[in-house]
Amino acid sequence: MSEDEKPDDARLFFSEEETAALLGIHRTTLRALALKGRAPIEAIHVSEHKRIYRRIDVERLAGIAK
Repeated sequence: MSEDEKPDDARLFFSEEETAALLGIHRTTLRALALKGRAPIEAIHVSEHKRIYRRIDVERLAGIAK
């Protein structure tokens, strides 16, 4: 089972789009902050143009961590 096929509660990472939505900011804002090294949470660079974020970091920052 790939990361994308896991149930929502078993995923370890969120995409840039999912992260931005949970934080209530636009995806391009999150991307711009990440490129400047000023994102509120650390991005994991998968490739030059793709970043993912640790689920636990996103949920803690968004105030929804269990």
